[in-house]
Parts: sequence; C-alpha cells; structure tokens
Amino acid sequence: MLASGALTTENPDERRRLGLKTNPDGDVDVPGVDYATFRYPACPSCLANPGKDKEGKKHVVEVDEDGAWKHGNSTAGILKPNVIMFGESIPDTTKVAAEKAIDEAARVLVLGSSLATYSAWRLVKRAREQGMPIGIVNIGGVRGEDQFFGHLSANNAGKEGLRCAHVLEEMLPSLVKQLGQRGTASLGPAAMARPFVPAPWA
Repeated sequence: MLASGALTTENPDERRRLGLKTNPDGDVDVPGVDYATFRYPACPSCLANPGKDKEGKKHVVEVDEDGAWKHGNSTAGILKPNVIMFGESIPDTTKVAAEKAIDEAARVLVLGSSLATYSAWRLVKRAREQGMPIGIVNIGGVRGEDQFFGHLSANNAGKEGLRCAHVLEEMLPSLVKQLGQRGTASLGPAAMARPFVPAPWA
C-alpha cells in the first residue's frame, strides 16, 4: 500500500484504483495477508496456572520473547476466546444466534457503540424494521441514527426510542439498579423520564 501511494490520498476512488480496498465495515482488505499468522498474547491466568486437559494431563503454555503465545508445544492459553478479529468472518452459528435474540426481543439497547461495523448495525436495523423501540447511549455519532430515531415524536419520553450521549461509567450504576429492581417494582413514568436511567429498555 505504501509503494502504490494508496495511503497518500483521502480520495476513496483513487485509493481503490491504487489497490487499497475496504470491506463493508470499513476495514482495510490487504491482499496476501494471512490472518492465521497473527500473534496473540497468552492468557495470563493460563500462563500462571495452565490447568488440565480432559484426560487430566497438565496443559503447556509457552510464550516467545515478546510475550506472544508460542505455537508448537503450547496446548492451551491463547487469549482469543470468542473474539472476531479484523479480517475474520463471524461464524454462522453466532450470526444466527444474534438474529434470533433480536427477533425474540421487545426492544434493543445499545451501549457505547457507534455501530460503525456492519455486523452490529444490521442487527439494530433488523430490530427497527420489526418496529422495535431502539435505545442508544453513545458519545459521538452513530451510524444510521436518522433511520432509528427520525420517527420519534416531540413528546417522546423514552418509550418510543431513546438517543442520548452520556458517559457510561456515570450511567451504568443507575441502569444496573433499575434492571435489578425490574422483577419487584414497576418502572413508572418518573423513572422513564430520568436521562441517566433508560428504564423503558429494562
């Protein structure tokens, strides 16, 4: 990419012409890169206490001089559980499970995400297409905000949808408290009106 000059322009058409391509999420697709060769850090817990395999044999966890998980003798300890890295595809089972969760939900609450990745955005879009109220708490822009919130009435108090920009570490304790009370107390209009507690999403 450096040699072609693709990184010296901000013009997307020019970048594509020079060989820099992106996938729908906006991630750069670099030709010839084998993502299977990425090095991952070892799990610190596994490194300190490797544990045992199904047969009761103690696992081996080795790292190289940089602290990266070492291929070869290591039988456990790679720090990459259920994480989709750039360039990797979401497993079909995960995709189907996420879609099923959306289809069975009554509403969706998004916390701290711009929905810039297509895989996240399409789930919220799916919920909106089914008429579900959408709540998004994120500082900064959100992909497709207009289609998620353009229908809201001026008098909306949060039940039809919610879009706010709050610092999550300030908001989450109140949200957790409301969710904890859900089984024992009804969330009334006063609770719905509090900006730090999106109670309609509980």
